[in-house]
Amino acid sequence: MFLITFGDDWTLGTGAWYKTAMPKIVYENTEINYDDSWRILVRDHFGCQERHINFAESKSSNQKQFALAKKYFNSKQFVRNHINNDIVVLWGITTLRRDFKWCSDSKKYEDITLSGEYSDRSNKDKIGYGLNNWCYNDIIATKELEQEITHWNIFFKAMSIKNYWFDSFNSKNYTISPSNFFDITANHRDLLSLLCIKHAVRNSTGGWLKDPFKYALDNKLINPHDLLPKKEGHKLIAKDFIKKLS
Repeated sequence: MFLITFGDDWTLGTGAWYKTAMPKIVYENTEINYDDSWRILVRDHFGCQERHINFAESKSSNQKQFALAKKYFNSKQFVRNHINNDIVVLWGITTLRRDFKWCSDSKKYEDITLSGEYSDRSNKDKIGYGLNNWCYNDIIATKELEQEITHWNIFFKAMSIKNYWFDSFNSKNYTISPSNFFDITANHRDLLSLLCIKHAVRNSTGGWLKDPFKYALDNKLINPHDLLPKKEGHKLIAKDFIKKLS
């Protein structure tokens, strides 16, 4: 297997190094180590330590991941990797409230967070404010995302590449149901919901559906500094993905 991963922090593995009661200042200054992230656990399980490329980035937008995919799959590097390799793509879909735009002040593409307010000092914030107020519609954004999913499914099928999609921390209201989208028929199919459901079933508790992030935080399923899975959560996600891929 040659494993390729796309997504945001939930795929990258940000925060997997968090330890119980770790102060924020210590957490933020701890050496970054993704060895306990689910993608590394999945990689190691299938023995593709030397055959893995990750494109997931911290706070990445879906648009940035699509851009990175186009760049890679149009490259000579992909052609070299594709020869004699059984490629598997795992692609995590993140929030619709991020975008990827060229910014004139930084003279580069930036991940933009859509927001109802902005700082006069930040061009990124102004763009996010404008996109949020004049360009964003949840139904339209979902349709655009569905078009990307459909396009890449066609591409990967033509290239004989196995690819799978999953929602990272919020389940979208899709109007399509591709068979290669993990748990697409479930209303709560995202990784955050997976952690909450497993915990609620194991401990016979309820109430997670009202506010999954609060439930996960109250039950110490995610770290309190950036609301991302801890080492134990990554193990659970890896176990679920390995079962799906086996």
